Amino acid sequence: MNPCSGMRVLFVTQWFPPEPATQALRIARALVDDGLATEVLTGIPNYPSGTVAEGYRAYSTLTEEVHGLTVHRTPLYPSHDASALRRIMNYVSWAVSSTCLGLRRMRWADAVLVYSSPATAALPAMMGRWLFGTPYVLLIQDVWPDSVFSSGFLPGRVSRLLWRLIEPFVNSAYRGASKIAVISPGMVDLLIARGVPRERLELVYNSVDTSAFHGADTPVTRDSLGIDESDLVLMYAGNHGAAQGLDALLRGVGAAAPERACHLVMVGRGVAKKNLMRLASEAADVRVHFVDAQPRESMAALMDLADVHVVSLAADGLFEVTMPSKFQTLLALARPVLALASGDVSTAVRDAGCGFVVRPGDTKAAAEAIEKLALLDSAQLAEMGARGRRYYDQNMGDPNGGGVLADLLRRASNGGRRSKTRDRRAAQ
Repeated sequence: MNPCSGMRVLFVTQWFPPEPATQALRIARALVDDGLATEVLTGIPNYPSGTVAEGYRAYSTLTEEVHGLTVHRTPLYPSHDASALRRIMNYVSWAVSSTCLGLRRMRWADAVLVYSSPATAALPAMMGRWLFGTPYVLLIQDVWPDSVFSSGFLPGRVSRLLWRLIEPFVNSAYRGASKIAVISPGMVDLLIARGVPRERLELVYNSVDTSAFHGADTPVTRDSLGIDESDLVLMYAGNHGAAQGLDALLRGVGAAAPERACHLVMVGRGVAKKNLMRLASEAADVRVHFVDAQPRESMAALMDLADVHVVSLAADGLFEVTMPSKFQTLLALARPVLALASGDVSTAVRDAGCGFVVRPGDTKAAAEAIEKLALLDSAQLAEMGARGRRYYDQNMGDPNGGGVLADLLRRASNGGRRSKTRDRRAAQ
């Protein structure tokens, strides 16, 4: 542990456990491990179902201890469905409540770290800076307003109106931030193009905790799905939404004519799942198997069913600068990858030599890639995965645990001088 003269950090994130917010939890723990007194400002848990977790009330305020961290929760409108209006109400309601009810914690903190997805999470930090001079660092997971409109759930007129409203807010959040951390190289270039000075940007890849992928068995087996041991199995595990562009994957499985039987296992949930199930029955019949979202502790056993894992992103300029933490997890776990993606993900797959790359939406190329994968034996696939692990170790590592964010917060607070000034005033 590296003590920091009692430096106090408020970590602002709309989502935190018991929600499946493992990245947010890892960041908070890393800050504590680096010697920063860290508290969390978050919402009432309701993600990803939109249903409030048992034991909580949507419109309540409370402080509790979660995984050894002091967590302050403020009210919100619970929702996470396909309704644009309800999703907006969810984001805005928490941004307002955390701003109004979290000001005391803003004044307490020497620096604030904002987990910026959604971008509205920056509102309390922006207000804390304006009222108390509390510096903040943005950790951008999704570039707004682009990600809102790339999700595909906003109609044209509403989309244009919200762009005009959100863009000035996002630009203001950028201007007020002491530092801006981004999770992919493409995000650096994109924000520079939008006027953010390069010296204020820092590339900080999301961390991966592979120890979390060892635990319980899974009831899902090849036998239970009707898959032979000799068959090639591809697996997509994650959200089933418009942003993932999964149609081409399903059509590619249906169009492929591999030398050995090939199956696709789809694990997870999302607003597009029903349509994908319908498409699978038409295009790929018995070769696609849908499995409900599984507990995280069962994922290692479930992932072992597959020979190749799939990363899929829709054809959109935003997703060219997106680096899903799931992709880094696959690299760290030495899994071969079929990437239906462009930009940063496709570059990493090619550089690592850990799989095949297909342009988003290209059904023919997806089918051809599947046929090529079916020609590889287990040793060749294992070597492909090993190359991905080597690439991860050499280029990504575990920076959140290594103190990069803690260092950005120290620099934002001028080495703790704000803390010392506050303590002197309190003593007078």
